[in-house]
Amino acid sequence: PHTDGTYSFDPPGVQILLCMEKDGEGAQSILVDGFRVAEQVQSDQPNVFDDLCRIPIAGIYRGDGELLRADHPVFRIREGQVYQVCFNNYDRDIMRLPDELMERMYRGIRVVDGLFNDPANQWRCTLSVGEALVFDNWRILHGRTEYSGKRKMAGAYVNREDLESRLITRINDA
Repeated sequence: PHTDGTYSFDPPGVQILLCMEKDGEGAQSILVDGFRVAEQVQSDQPNVFDDLCRIPIAGIYRGDGELLRADHPVFRIREGQVYQVCFNNYDRDIMRLPDELMERMYRGIRVVDGLFNDPANQWRCTLSVGEALVFDNWRILHGRTEYSGKRKMAGAYVNREDLESRLITRINDA
């Protein structure tokens, strides 16, 4: 499980995944509440939690003539609360930090990766054709199980400020 856009200064706030075709076996969608995992780490291993709030991890995207790169800690804090999770093992860039920080970063990554991959922290579902998942990319990590056959998905992102602007407008209008 991972979040998208760790290589972006402003990762997408909402992600939409639509199943357009599916003829095969497998392909369960996996969702993990990153805030719940953050609470687990903060409670059980506060030093690791602190490291994952402070050590910036570089994300990178190279393709389509683009090179995007940004640094984020795994857990971003505002007013004492986790407000964003940034984690994607596939998009991590090459990094060089002082030895002690490298060791602490990798220790933290191993801890959260283990928790994100623990079935006790996962919710799984299999999308049928025409079904969509809509989730908060700043909170929910996603992935899928392996599959055989044919599967076609469509996806879209909504920026966080667009979502919050709409929510605030609706609350103020109520």
